[in-house]
Amino acid sequence: MRIEKITRGGKEFAVIPVQAFQRLMDHAEMLADVRAYDAAKGRLDRGEDELIPLEITERHLAGESPVKIWREHRALTQQALAKVSKVSRAMIAAIEAGHKTGGIATLKKLAAALKVDLENLV
Repeated sequence: MRIEKITRGGKEFAVIPVQAFQRLMDHAEMLADVRAYDAAKGRLDRGEDELIPLEITERHLAGESPVKIWREHRALTQQALAKVSKVSRAMIAAIEAGHKTGGIATLKKLAAALKVDLENLV
């Protein structure tokens, strides 16, 4: 491939065919994808992140309470979650039944106890 050089404002630039430029951009995009994958895999391997099982996603899409879904996934009873989160069992039951939504402070406590991001509970 023939590369021309030009100088503008004291800086040297390379002029390459558009097709070669597009190949370089495609390779750069692939490299960025590989780096993102490697970073995500590293977080999983270090236990800093987890994959969300399909069952959780399906139950959430079906309209089930995210608090209940994650509580059951973590194999906790309402009482055990109440103890860890410092949220009353009655409040947890009301949130799971859809009678209450729970304020941000309550949901933050539940998210911390369930070891999930807050957005997984809303």
